Amino acid sequence: MGTIRTLAAALALAAGLGTAAVAHHAVQAQFDVSKNVIITGKLIKVEWQNPHAWFHFEVTKADGTTEIWSTETVGPNGLRRLGLSDRRLFVIGETYKVDLCPDRSGATLGFTNAFWFPDGKFVKVGFPESPTGEIPADAPKIGQ
Repeated sequence: MGTIRTLAAALALAAGLGTAAVAHHAVQAQFDVSKNVIITGKLIKVEWQNPHAWFHFEVTKADGTTEIWSTETVGPNGLRRLGLSDRRLFVIGETYKVDLCPDRSGATLGFTNAFWFPDGKFVKVGFPESPTGEIPADAPKIGQ
């Protein structure tokens, strides 16, 4: 009976480690950190969670159609260190501009480099070489 319990505990531990490894990933593996895309859209959802927070935007394209973009950031503690102490600073329904590194698959996903808030406030979130408040001239722009 002790052997069965030991085996069950080992399997449970291995299963837990496997899901943790899948849940937390290297940003560079999923997102092309050599590219920037600028989206402008209405915030529709905030997921203030670990290991990474997610922000979801409805973006209206030039042809009038809309698409949902989801942007990953550092986790809540990292956002707090950047002065974003609470998810309530992000107002559902308000329009934000986001500089992001696009998903390698072409999906409407990205890793957030920076936010421009509706009042013009700029907060750099991503990599050290990410923007300084200036929109890169060669970055594709999606949304209005």
